[in-house]
Amino acid sequence: MRREIGLLVVGVTGLWLGWALPADATHTSKHGCSTDSVRSGNLCMDKYEASIWQTANTSVIKKIRNGKVSLADLTAAGATQLGLASGDLAAAGCPNTGNGCIDVYAVSIPGVTPSQFATWLQAAAAARNSYKRLPTNAEWQAAALGTPDGTPCIVSAGGPGPMGTPGCVSNVGTFDMVGNVAEWVADWVPLSTTCVPSLLGSFDSNCLAGASTTTGPGALIRGGRWDDLSDAGVFSVFGDVTPANAFLGVGFRAAR
Repeated sequence: MRREIGLLVVGVTGLWLGWALPADATHTSKHGCSTDSVRSGNLCMDKYEASIWQTANTSVIKKIRNGKVSLADLTAAGATQLGLASGDLAAAGCPNTGNGCIDVYAVSIPGVTPSQFATWLQAAAAARNSYKRLPTNAEWQAAALGTPDGTPCIVSAGGPGPMGTPGCVSNVGTFDMVGNVAEWVADWVPLSTTCVPSLLGSFDSNCLAGASTTTGPGALIRGGRWDDLSDAGVFSVFGDVTPANAFLGVGFRAAR
């Protein structure tokens, strides 16, 4: 593993981007995490799936980075939620490559439809701008444990629900890690071509087989989405999508 001193920390567990906590970020909970996140091992995991917001309001940006922003703050500042329609991030100046995505921010708040249609690269940029990062696959897995398979999580519906589904909560207090929208994590793998049942039974799809030797890489997607039924779950993992592709039903959550 290689580390560079400064804001950017690059490590290898697959491939992931890490961002050091800035001096102006304020922790407020008894566990040392801001109020939009919970303690999971040695990191703060966002309680809710990300909604992506575009704003140039410096006061609101500071609240986002401190984990204290509310929907009322965003609305009052005229912030625009993105990731609600295919291509809206690129149309707002944040292309699929993530290059130039400097005014979009990942926000963890309940009661909002999670953003989707974001590539891994756009998701990583939005998390970075909020002084956060995508969690590694191992970090995501640890935070998701205890989330129930099936109901009350949203795994049999026509679309995502607002974040904070009652009862769809993990042992550490993160919501909607099963169903609703599937979630990018930081790790990249050889692009998978085959899906099989999980090692842990006939539930939770596992698309990590038949690696392509001509295309890729694949970026891992966890948890399943709103209509995946028994294919969704805390052990559901897909590695069959490249980092520059965006899809209906694929979002993310961030961590510090």
